[in-house]
Amino acid sequence: MSRHPDRIYLYFEDRQWSYQAFNERVNQTANAFIELGIRKGDRVCLMIPNCPEFLFAWFGLNKIGGIMVPINTDFKVPEAQYIVEHSDALGIIAAPETLNVALSVRESSSSLEWVAMVRKGAQDEVVDLSQLCDQCSTSLEKIPLEDQDTASIIYTSGTTGPPKGVMHSHRSYILCAEAMIVRMGLSSDDRLMIILPLFHANAQFYSTMGSLAADAGIVVIPRFSASEFWRQAKRYQVAQFNFIGAIGRILVARSPEEFDPDHSIRVANGAYIPSDVYQAFTERFKIPHVIDGYGLTECPCVCQNPIDDLKKIGSMGLPSKHPNPDVRLTEMKVVDDEGQELPPGEIGELIVRSPLMMKGYFKDPKQTSEAMRGGWLYTGDFSYKDEDGYFFFIDRKKDIIRRRGENISSVEVETVINAHPKVVESAVVAVPSFLSEDEVKAFIVLKEGQDITPEGMINWCLERLANFKVPRFLEFRGTLPKISSERIAKYLLREGTKETGIDMRGYINKLTSRQ
Repeated sequence: MSRHPDRIYLYFEDRQWSYQAFNERVNQTANAFIELGIRKGDRVCLMIPNCPEFLFAWFGLNKIGGIMVPINTDFKVPEAQYIVEHSDALGIIAAPETLNVALSVRESSSSLEWVAMVRKGAQDEVVDLSQLCDQCSTSLEKIPLEDQDTASIIYTSGTTGPPKGVMHSHRSYILCAEAMIVRMGLSSDDRLMIILPLFHANAQFYSTMGSLAADAGIVVIPRFSASEFWRQAKRYQVAQFNFIGAIGRILVARSPEEFDPDHSIRVANGAYIPSDVYQAFTERFKIPHVIDGYGLTECPCVCQNPIDDLKKIGSMGLPSKHPNPDVRLTEMKVVDDEGQELPPGEIGELIVRSPLMMKGYFKDPKQTSEAMRGGWLYTGDFSYKDEDGYFFFIDRKKDIIRRRGENISSVEVETVINAHPKVVESAVVAVPSFLSEDEVKAFIVLKEGQDITPEGMINWCLERLANFKVPRFLEFRGTLPKISSERIAKYLLREGTKETGIDMRGYINKLTSRQ
């Protein structure tokens, strides 16, 4: 509860909640979960877009010791089904736009006991969560919790298999919240605008938790819109927002007429900010502090360029600090294949040690032991450190494609393509994108005598994958290069490849815009 219960905490469209009103609705939601049979340690999936109900459900679960399991709202049935089944979730909360997926998952789920809708008007056999909350008390009996109790399981793309469930404790969220005060220079007068999805770690750990620690306010935007961004920032008198590289490029590329110089943004916190975007943000958009940093779902808030000290453009910055100097928040090293620390300037794998680190991967001790060794998290990212102690990102060691803030497992996309009856094999790789990060390209080998149109392949993928995972470029080949073990030599496919092949972006955009 805030020290200022009447202060406005949450802004969403034309509605707002004070800290007290927010807390009371969270308590009602917690009591509703108790009515639905949720107890400490139980998992509940949230397939909800950015809206107040996501926050009510998240904190309502955590207050009674329940575990939040967010699901990407763009996921199709097979993707959502895996997370529900793997997490042994007892319930799934949906919004109108995700209800059909949730109901399809329930038909074959072995663990789900109920499906709920966040807004009024739920159909038969679906819990009307809004109505149930209205009937519940605004006070809540305190349930004993430990700081190492699991608060969430956030599924992230695997490199060689299905997604992995990253378990985070209550302590991890709280320490990150406190660190954000230092990282962003937050004060109780600030409003933080959330334009990234709440089902991802970024919006949870940084914006939401940071605002609570600073006694500040948050503005929840349903979905990022470049054409509306500056109007929204001005309307809500926003002081800070988090963004990813693609959003930076999109804003820079928009018409200058959309920019409103009468904004109050003081800090823009990004992940991988190219030099031209940094320059545009500081000079053209007149944002005083543009902070580049680095974090992982497995360990948020790893490092950042200091807000009031030397910033190195293109650098991930320095290890994060906590307001309490007695709390050592982050340690970072660059190591070789034997785990030995490398001197400044030499490229190796980045490893980190922090109390913000995940507890491990849910029900996956093997992957946990591979990622966490000797108290260190092996990130799978190549990096180097300069003489001043600033870290620089080089490339991903893991075979993950990063597209507009989303991690995409190439294996998952290949599995879908390879399941087509006319396909022999495929290889999915990243190709550079103008909007920074990656686009997805698929190399496909068809069975002898078979043929399929590019449109047919895209339709196949769109039926089985979230839209952002579907390849934007296709290249049909007779064979794929192999190494001696007969594994596909992806490095040969990546060498010199750009946005080449059959460009399917227009076709995909046309189809998905109708949905």
